[in-house]
Amino acid sequence: MHITLFTIGSRGDVEPYIALGQELIEAGYRVRLCTHQRYEPEISRAGLEFSPAGGDPRLILEGEQGKRWLESGRNPVRTMRRLLDLSGPIFQEYLKECERAMVGTDAALFSVLAFPAYHLAEAAGIPAFGAYLQPMTRTRRFPSLFQKGRGIPILNLWSHIAVEQVTWQPMRKTVNNWRQGLGLDPLPWSGLYRPVYESMPVLYGFSPVVVPPPSDWPDHVRVTGYWVRTTANDRRPPESITRYLADGPAPVYVGFGSRPERDPEALAELVVEAIRLAGHRAVLLTGWGGLTVGDSSDDVLVVDEVPHDWLFPQMTAVVHHGGAGTTGTALQSGTPSIVIPSFADQFFWGERVAALGVGETLPRRRLTVESLAEAISGTADASVQAKAALLGEHLRAENGVRRAVHEVERLLGA
Repeated sequence: MHITLFTIGSRGDVEPYIALGQELIEAGYRVRLCTHQRYEPEISRAGLEFSPAGGDPRLILEGEQGKRWLESGRNPVRTMRRLLDLSGPIFQEYLKECERAMVGTDAALFSVLAFPAYHLAEAAGIPAFGAYLQPMTRTRRFPSLFQKGRGIPILNLWSHIAVEQVTWQPMRKTVNNWRQGLGLDPLPWSGLYRPVYESMPVLYGFSPVVVPPPSDWPDHVRVTGYWVRTTANDRRPPESITRYLADGPAPVYVGFGSRPERDPEALAELVVEAIRLAGHRAVLLTGWGGLTVGDSSDDVLVVDEVPHDWLFPQMTAVVHHGGAGTTGTALQSGTPSIVIPSFADQFFWGERVAALGVGETLPRRRLTVESLAEAISGTADASVQAKAALLGEHLRAENGVRRAVHEVERLLGA
């Protein structure tokens, strides 16, 4: 049987699907991954078929519209409006690329933003499952990712319904016109819940310890654990970082993922000053945001790219943006996190880190030298270190990718 996985985004949005694809291959499936061309070498080395889609995410996000989208904060209306502005010029081409990737496949699994795969699978008459890295299912337990926790069950539920409408209504005509071209009936004005979400299987690629499944989630929604490669990652760190780590105490990692910064030099100076104030060395990942402090020094190492799963266990703390992939890797490493969210689900993951007692969350608007230094010092607390280490040990033992494949086999009747 042939399965196609669909995802778009940064490395943290792609690597879990490479891991899932490898485990599916081990189980006897043929697997294709449809995503950005920049990840093709890694995907091919992992043994998956590759199908290109979505352009170059770095170039897209580095443009003015990309920056504005990533500056949307937690406002769902603003986030959706700016996403449409960003995706408008490339959306039709992305649909065509997804159509090409669907040829010859027997089932489709797709990420949150790769939703066209659902409609294409419906048109082809093959199974389609959500394979999500963020909790999207309605519940009374906690609110939508775009709302801060309120603790009032009915308000939590309504926050999910409101966000569903905010994301559906601006796209309804475009999606239904496209569905008509595929020979499908239009979806209702009321949204996707009854025709899609009420019955579509969803696999969640995060740990049930990190996000305990609410009791009101239906049986077709399963939380499997993080999707991490069971085979060795062939990405190797540069020699400069191995020497730096050996020359002193464990440093603090700082990196903000795929977010392009308006003033990367000022942000880099702030975080380095905070780390020095807290009495630590630093590893600064430039990332797509271009963080830089010039040349490396005795207490600051600047690197362009390094495998997180190798690096994080060797840090004393990890300062990051709170993306789903980076948060998962940090939690599995057993190292405390300081999450500095600025967009969408990043706030949710920061709140989970704080609730688990394995770090802190410090929204970008409150970021100062003093607040970051205080947060870094807080992660040195023995109880925080112990909780982070214990949680990491538990997560590494979960083998979520294997559980996910078992769920796929169950859903496909294998």
